[in-house]
Amino acid sequence: MTKKFIKNLFIVEGSSDKDFMEKFIKLFISKEELNIADDFYVVKKIKEEGGKSHFFRKGVVNIINHIEENSDDENLSKTFLIVDADWEIHHQEYQPAGYSKVSEALKEIKNQIKDHSFIQSHRAFDQFEIDHFIMPFNKETQEYGELETLFINALKPEYQNKLNCLNTLEDCLKHKSPKPNIQSHHKDKMRMEILLKSYNKTMDKAIEWIDYESEILQDLKNFLHKKFSKIRTNKK
Repeated sequence: MTKKFIKNLFIVEGSSDKDFMEKFIKLFISKEELNIADDFYVVKKIKEEGGKSHFFRKGVVNIINHIEENSDDENLSKTFLIVDADWEIHHQEYQPAGYSKVSEALKEIKNQIKDHSFIQSHRAFDQFEIDHFIMPFNKETQEYGELETLFINALKPEYQNKLNCLNTLEDCLKHKSPKPNIQSHHKDKMRMEILLKSYNKTMDKAIEWIDYESEILQDLKNFLHKKFSKIRTNKK
């Protein structure tokens, strides 16, 4: 049986990242009126159980497995790694945190991928591309953050307003306790979780809450534009 070649391969950390990227890419394609078939790209978790450590503990093996599965004898999948910057408190040997540390670790991973025997010996080696995007904004000026950071900052005003209730709660806790246990690295996930549960939705089902024109999303949209730059649009 001939393997099916997928031109663009996005590899993410876990289930929520996969759900979000699948929905956001579809939204991007629709809003930008791009003529892209569903089998032109695929979003995969780094491992079935997910987790950032799988990028950096055995990252080369995991990523090569995905590339092999989605390439054929004539073509190599363009490969894009989507990883959270995370928070300093999470930093471990196999789970770097902060844009600068994650960027440095990914650079090493990408070099190892390019030097891997499967890539080097493939007839499409000269056309192989591997790149990355570090959530939330893929830039040094935002050292820490994650997918939830991007999501809650890109919400439409009516949903942003609902998050003000959590600010009121935090202010109340500060008055009741000198050291409320609400640290910055918990806030984004906590706010997102409460908002989702209040509507009984998962993040991928709440993609319509996002203001697509938000400046917050521009870095991610620019990244996708570059990767899909040669695609024809349906715009007249």
